[in-house]
Amino acid sequence: MNKMILSLFLFAGIHAFAQQPSFSLGNMSSSNQQLIEEAVKDGLFVVRQRYQLQDTTAQTPALFGWQNRNWFGESYSLGIKVKTGYYLSDKAIRPWIYDPKYEQYTANNKLTPVLSAREYRTVEDTVYKALPNNDISVKEISSSYIFQVQDSVSFEQKGFPVDTCDGTKKGWLVWLVTDKPLEEQTDQLPTYLIYRLEMNFEQGKDRYEIREPSSEKHILGGFYFVPAFNEIGQITFCLAGILNHENSKWYVVCLSDSIDTKVIQPNDSEVGLTPIQIEQSNNINPPPRGRRR
Repeated sequence: MNKMILSLFLFAGIHAFAQQPSFSLGNMSSSNQQLIEEAVKDGLFVVRQRYQLQDTTAQTPALFGWQNRNWFGESYSLGIKVKTGYYLSDKAIRPWIYDPKYEQYTANNKLTPVLSAREYRTVEDTVYKALPNNDISVKEISSSYIFQVQDSVSFEQKGFPVDTCDGTKKGWLVWLVTDKPLEEQTDQLPTYLIYRLEMNFEQGKDRYEIREPSSEKHILGGFYFVPAFNEIGQITFCLAGILNHENSKWYVVCLSDSIDTKVIQPNDSEVGLTPIQIEQSNNINPPPRGRRR
C-alpha cells in the first residue's frame, strides 16, 4: 500500500473531526495516530548538516574543524519529500546560526563558515546517506527561512502533493520528538505527537502561531497535513504547512510559490581551531547568511 495514501479506515475519524470548531486542538485516538504515522513516515527524514570554517585570507585554502574533528559544528533537523524535490528548514541551510560555539568567531572577516557533509536518514533508521552540497537548486519559499531543494537525489520526485490554497483547512499537526536533542545522542529514533487542528489560511498571511505540545520531550520539528479526497476509496495527505520555531514560539508556515534565495557571505574570526587537510573538502559553496534569530 502506498504509504502516503490512507485507507477508508480513517473515514470515521475524519467525519468526527469535521465537527470540531476552528482552531480546536485535540489528540488523535491511538488507532488513528498509528494510521497517520504509517501514511507519512516514508516522506519524512532527518538531516545532519555539518560545516567547517575557512580562512579566506590564506594564500592556499585553510579549513578548520573543532576538537580534532573534520567539521566545526553540525545541526539536526527534519526534511520532507514533495513532488518537486524536498523542503528543508534554516538549520540545514545555515547550521552555524544555531550553534552557540560559533558566536565567538563572528568578530571579523577572516573566517567564513562553509557547508561540508550533508547527510540524511529515515525516521526509522540510524544509518546516514549522503546528500549533495554542490549542483543543487535552493529556493526560499517563506520569509521564515523554509527552503525548497532540488538535486541529483530528490527522491525520484516521490513525495507529498503540496496544498498552497487559502481557506479553511481541517488537518493534523504531526510533531516529531526525541528524548534529547540529536546533537547530544545521535542514534535516537523520533516518535510522534499528532493533533487535529482546523485552521483558516488567509490571503497575504504566511504563518500562524500555534500552541507547543504539552511534552517534556525535545521537539525536532513537524508538519501540517490536510486530507484530499481525489479518488473513490482513497484519502491523500497533502502538505499544507511546515512547523517553525521562531523567537520561542511555534508557527505553521504556509507554502507558496518559491523565490530565489540570495547568497550572502558570512563573516568571522579565529581562536582554538583544528586545521583540516584541504583534500577533505573541495568546491564547497557558502550558503546564505541572513539574520540570527
